[in-house]
Amino acid sequence: MTAVDSGSAPTQRIGWIGLGRIGAPMAERVRAAGWPLTVWTRQPGSAAAAALLERGAIWAPSVEDLARHCDIVCTIVTGPDDVAALHAVLMPTARPGTLFIDLSTATPGTALAATRLALAHGQQSLDVPVTGGVAGAVRGTLTCFVGGEAAALERARPLLSSFSQRLVACGGPGSGYRTKLINQTMVAGVLMGLADGARLARAACIAAIDLQPALGSGTAGSFLLESYLPRMMGGEGPVTFTLALLLKDLQLARTEARALAIDAPLLDATIAAVAVAMQRHGPQAGVQALAL
Repeated sequence: MTAVDSGSAPTQRIGWIGLGRIGAPMAERVRAAGWPLTVWTRQPGSAAAAALLERGAIWAPSVEDLARHCDIVCTIVTGPDDVAALHAVLMPTARPGTLFIDLSTATPGTALAATRLALAHGQQSLDVPVTGGVAGAVRGTLTCFVGGEAAALERARPLLSSFSQRLVACGGPGSGYRTKLINQTMVAGVLMGLADGARLARAACIAAIDLQPALGSGTAGSFLLESYLPRMMGGEGPVTFTLALLLKDLQLARTEARALAIDAPLLDATIAAVAVAMQRHGPQAGVQALAL
């Protein structure tokens, strides 16, 4: 893998599908950077869509209309099935030369299918899952894991740089998704450690206000500790990543592990723990509920 630098000024019309917790601030940064932006969402009356339209974005009445009028189409949706369903409609409708960038967390197979379909229509496709959370999307400090051809990455670089501080070229189609699944596997282990530690601290009557400074400068210190330990200790706070999305990502990672014929016992244990937390607190609870 090699890191690549950010690029130049906006020139092409961008289509954007996906205005969830992380997709909306990413789209906001694209628009703020001056890119002509067309958006479509299943919820046209949403606050995120309204905010973008107020700032000059154009509303597409359908995904087909968006595909026909955009040079680069970005999608950030729930998972592989959603990505494949959108590509099946978008790519046959779009002009030759259109670049498709999927920013979701999906599977290497999803990327290979997208690449084949894009090539059949004279188009380009990249798998570009991101990491850095909602805060990173708002600040424009995400990391993008890029899978696909080098020429497509060069074309996408200025756009991706509007919401990320680091682009990592991971290899051919599917390698971006695979790297994100590795990332999520490692994140899962840290979250489980934080959840167990938070329960231990609560049982010992140690307050988060005392514990976080003590741990933050040591080997346990991390972005996840700073972000999630207070929420796990209190069992509340903003929901920036749900149990349902975490479970989806980890199940995709386990499928990849099985395809590569490797054992991942911590991944299995985390999937079980997330499933239990979902039964207790609901799928839309934040991952801080792992500590309850």
